[in-house]
Amino acid sequence: MKNNSLALSSKYQIVIPKAARQKMGLDKAIGQRLRVKSVTENEIVFSKEPSIDDFLGAFGDTFPKNTAAKIRKMRDEEWD
Repeated sequence: MKNNSLALSSKYQIVIPKAARQKMGLDKAIGQRLRVKSVTENEIVFSKEPSIDDFLGAFGDTFPKNTAAKIRKMRDEEWD
């Protein structure tokens, strides 16, 4: 990666560089949660927090892809 430095904003927020997001598969994952895996004086290590789709994928073809989105849609329609 060319530029791997980050700047901390006044609200303690960071922007993950595009190349890093793409490598982790976060480039189209708005709302993807990250977990702090370890912290030292000089380093913070993050990992992706599994999504419900990742969990359901563990069951093979039992659940179709985008099951979470389908469940949310069914829930939202029920509340209309």
